[in-house]
Amino acid sequence: MLPDKRRDGTDAWLLAALAVALIGLKAWLVRAAGFDLHYDEAQYWEWSQQLDWSYYSKGPLVAWLIALSEALFGHGEWQTRLFGWLAHGVLLALVFAFARDVWGSRAAAWWAVLLTLFTPLYFTLGLVMTTDVFLFVCWTWGLWAAYRALFKDRPRAWYGLGAAVGIGALTKLSIGLLPFFIGLMVLLRPRLWRHLKSPHLWGALLIMLVLMSPVLLWNASHDWVMFRHEMGHVKNEGWSAKYIADFIGGQVLALSPIVVLLALGVLWRPPVAEDQRFLWWLSLCWIGFFVVKALSAKVQLNWSAPSYIGLLILFAGHIPAFSRIKRRVLYFGMGLGAALTVAAYFPSTFGLPEPFKSAKTWRQPIEKVGMQAGEADFILTSSYELAAELAYYWPRRIPVYVAGNAGRRFNQHDLWPSIDREAGRNGVYINTDPSLPAELAQAFERCSSLPPIEARMESGRVLRTFYTSACSGYRPIIWPKPSFY
Repeated sequence: MLPDKRRDGTDAWLLAALAVALIGLKAWLVRAAGFDLHYDEAQYWEWSQQLDWSYYSKGPLVAWLIALSEALFGHGEWQTRLFGWLAHGVLLALVFAFARDVWGSRAAAWWAVLLTLFTPLYFTLGLVMTTDVFLFVCWTWGLWAAYRALFKDRPRAWYGLGAAVGIGALTKLSIGLLPFFIGLMVLLRPRLWRHLKSPHLWGALLIMLVLMSPVLLWNASHDWVMFRHEMGHVKNEGWSAKYIADFIGGQVLALSPIVVLLALGVLWRPPVAEDQRFLWWLSLCWIGFFVVKALSAKVQLNWSAPSYIGLLILFAGHIPAFSRIKRRVLYFGMGLGAALTVAAYFPSTFGLPEPFKSAKTWRQPIEKVGMQAGEADFILTSSYELAAELAYYWPRRIPVYVAGNAGRRFNQHDLWPSIDREAGRNGVYINTDPSLPAELAQAFERCSSLPPIEARMESGRVLRTFYTSACSGYRPIIWPKPSFY
């Protein structure tokens, strides 16, 4: 048997090799599956072209990383996604270290890595450049730090929690659920109250506030738009069984059905060990939060994803003791998860509907629209999602503006210089809806419709149609204001 230091070195090299191999796999996979940028990725790229301390709905970290990647390696889809792919590798390394700390077992640690890797939800969100994979990294890092501070007699680990939450706030404000429920669980357990006297805990709080200060200060000077936006996620839309059914069904599929059933069979009751029981209850609190929300509003698949990391760590520790039959069932469940992922990426091969159409067939039709539009000075559209794709894939860099839809929500474009600076210039209005806003005739001297361009899948199915109007002589008008945050 290898000495501990040699085994640690071997594990580190294996994790590094896995992270590098995954970058190659993802680069091939997005090309083979025909993935263009999802509008969220394109939106963050737009932000990276106008660097700031924060943005309308998210913190600045993803935009900063995209800007850094393009500064180092040039413009392109893999450059836009590179740091997201690297973050997925960091997540696997953190899961390994966390599980080994909880179980004192390399086998359990590697099982935690495999479970994370073969979970469709985590793999897919690690395939694209959005805030989610960075949230997973900061969440896992912060939860592990709190675990070490509370149960491994490592009070300086509180600084890790403070740093993780502070950096996490630069990606997504939902990281706030992590310290909130950790603090609640500590308050409910008198045995843990002694930690509240630790100077390291309060030092960690200071670090957290310093790191997240760019987001706080930016919001203070922008009418707290991010917090207004987040409050829109907690509104009650009315009680509906459909919301909770969609939530539960979607989570089971995204986590892999058979693995979920096996995990439920193992984790249906609280663990005996106090540290593991703490992680168990904490995870259930987070999941319960989203279950309650799903009773009255739609919950997106990715929102609750960090909640399962603690349970994944706990489940991994039981796998080395599985019987041969149970182990085979697990292998089958993980294989099924991988198969579901492959089927989702290549649905036409299996005669399935397209689940990722929002990330398909953008580049080619937008380039055609750009060639058809000629030398336009700017682009106008009524949707921030479409604006992001147009900005990214247009044949040359020109300004993009969002206006003409009173029913839309606020977005980052409402905080940037308005279209009024284009007075007297020529532009194109582009939408995927053939109807034109009433204000268009008032805003331009003349507009003429261009032939529509269809975005077709390889199967021939039309995903969307681009309707374009070439307009000349922009005249500043008062456009309808967005109706909600």
